[in-house]
Amino acid sequence: MRISGSIVPALSIVPALVSITALACVDLVEPPAAEGPSFGLAVPGHAAVGSGHVQSPAGLREFTFHALESPSGDASGSYKVVLASGLFFEADVTCLAVDGNTGWVAGTIRATNAAAVVLGSVSTFFAVDNGEGGEAADIVSLAAFNLADGADLAFCDERPLALPQLTVTDGNVQVR
Repeated sequence: MRISGSIVPALSIVPALVSITALACVDLVEPPAAEGPSFGLAVPGHAAVGSGHVQSPAGLREFTFHALESPSGDASGSYKVVLASGLFFEADVTCLAVDGNTGWVAGTIRATNAAAVVLGSVSTFFAVDNGEGGEAADIVSLAAFNLADGADLAFCDERPLALPQLTVTDGNVQVR
């Protein structure tokens, strides 16, 4: 299944409108064992959090995100992307999927100062936690946006790695 919506136009605009920031320190608890199938979504107790900066061809970008899954399996949280120009968007998390050290997060855009970003549309990104203090830096993808309803759940179900990836140079990502 492919994600519907305008991901190709979104990706062509992403470098000018998206930034990524890592998350403040959060005390995470080891997730409980899964009970039954997860249907492609995160097992209750999973979390993806981060904040920081990444360098892109369009300049320094800032990102912040926290996506948590409740024991009932619902995802919650938010994320914000800020470009060097000051353009930004914020989204409320609607789904989270975790596989190993990678978390896929999607949400509905609730605030922006960028004319090209549509309020109420779907946005998606993924983050890779490469550990603490190691030689491999954490990774965050550029965020796709202006996607159609349903693209969030498809993204978390399919877990694609096709979005452009940027190395976190100042910040941290944690995926559990």
